[in-house]
Amino acid sequence: MYLPQKPYMPIGTLEEAVLFPNKQKKAVETATLQQVLAECNLSHISDRLYEVATWSQQLSPGEQQRIALARVLLQKPDWVFLDESTSALDAENEKRFYHLLKTNLPHCSLVSIGHRLSLEGFHSHVLDFSKYRITAK
Repeated sequence: MYLPQKPYMPIGTLEEAVLFPNKQKKAVETATLQQVLAECNLSHISDRLYEVATWSQQLSPGEQQRIALARVLLQKPDWVFLDESTSALDAENEKRFYHLLKTNLPHCSLVSIGHRLSLEGFHSHVLDFSKYRITAK
């Protein structure tokens, strides 16, 4: 699963935004959605699950990134590629983000791309491209 810096937020209900890209419309109980939102530090919007809105305009960039985290927790992929996926989060929410991934998806492989040095603390291996320069032959 790929998590970009700016996750896609479909126009529709908040439930649809959280479950995106679930095309099968697999039923997820409201209580489960509210629990996952609370885990992602989004309990303040959990009562808006069935509200229709343009969520990319209603939610802050940090809230949108936490919605993307909720998607991962619900879909439970084997691999997650995180491309600046915590750039809009403060240090505490970033730490919580990775803790939730590691706790809830212990067998999931995480590949993070980012500029923050704090990302190194969440991974067992680091590949630093800043020391290398690509030159023409």
